[in-house]
Amino acid sequence: MYAERQYVETQISALEQIMFTEQYADKVIERVLSEQPYWDLLKRKTFVTDTYNIIRWWRKLTVALNGDDNKSVLVWSIWGAYQLLSTSKVPDWPEFKSLDIDKLNNNLAQASIAQVNSYPDWLWQKASEELGEQWPLIAQGLNVPAKTYLRANTLKCSLSDLKTSLAQEKIECEHLPSSEALEVTQYGHLFKSQAFSQGWFEMQDAGSQQIAQLLEPKAGQRVVDACAGAGGKSLHIAALMQNKGYVLAMDIHQHKLDTLKKRAKRAGVHMLETREIKNSKTIKRLKNKFDRVLLDVPCSGTGVLRRNPDAKWLLKSENINALVSLQAEILQRYSQMCKPGGRLVYATCSILPSENQQQVQTFLANNTQFKLVEELHLQPGINSDFDGFYGAALERQG
Repeated sequence: MYAERQYVETQISALEQIMFTEQYADKVIERVLSEQPYWDLLKRKTFVTDTYNIIRWWRKLTVALNGDDNKSVLVWSIWGAYQLLSTSKVPDWPEFKSLDIDKLNNNLAQASIAQVNSYPDWLWQKASEELGEQWPLIAQGLNVPAKTYLRANTLKCSLSDLKTSLAQEKIECEHLPSSEALEVTQYGHLFKSQAFSQGWFEMQDAGSQQIAQLLEPKAGQRVVDACAGAGGKSLHIAALMQNKGYVLAMDIHQHKLDTLKKRAKRAGVHMLETREIKNSKTIKRLKNKFDRVLLDVPCSGTGVLRRNPDAKWLLKSENINALVSLQAEILQRYSQMCKPGGRLVYATCSILPSENQQQVQTFLANNTQFKLVEELHLQPGINSDFDGFYGAALERQG
């Protein structure tokens, strides 16, 4: 009893930090797990799954308790409502005496569609306006918990070698055809595995892996990943190029590039350089220098809500308006780095057309030297089991 109570108190504390102090869920969960070294794999997995699910369904759970989501509610009650709705039982503790499954269901029967699907009203309305009848299906798809995917580092191992190595440590995976992606189906200590320490894989969504492939980088080319972040796509590009040529990974945050350097060393990538973007001159000096340009621009992240459900509650309408302006500016300025005859990929992890095809159409109308040659639309609930991604491949005329 004491151990169960202690576990729940730990989860309640994590939820309070995430929902009331705007700390990122993944960071809070990572910290909690590091503080609980004696939890077994099952308990760790259950903690992660339930914490993300409660955050994902926060609005629905609040409405189920109150019939209204504008009233304050105790996190203990939220936790209890989640357990009651998902498993039909709660511990026999004083905090849950007032919970009644019939009352929860009656309140939900009168709730709005945005409340039942657990989205802010503004986001439901905006997505409905932009995506029409597709949005309810996508909304449901984004509420499905994310799967774990790995990208095999083909610079160091084959897919079969990676799968075999992980299986020896009781980590089971399935290969996704026509890719270097593995879906993890039985979990173990991934980041303590020999395969990880040897740089044999990176954790990367299978949808995200399709962005570098859309760029079609070739060995010996000069490639820039201009919004690289911590560099997952930069490392994939290097692998596709067989470590031959030159990859420049750029970002406005030096600490992210420092992380990339460590990842590149582990992955055995030696043709990658990092460079902080300090001002507009950094970009101007690189005009017409690259065969391939990847612009994985800052976006709303609406395509990865299944992986980052706390973003539903952190994101604001004005944030998206500002991002749309920033995306247009980046696409206009950074496209100058592409050589005549080169290929540019504009990409987001958003499902909103205003951040995706509408941005590209506006750009093409004002930059006739570029033409659209290929588009990628990954929409959870519609055509993808992966995260939501958009990619547009443009070619610059010679």
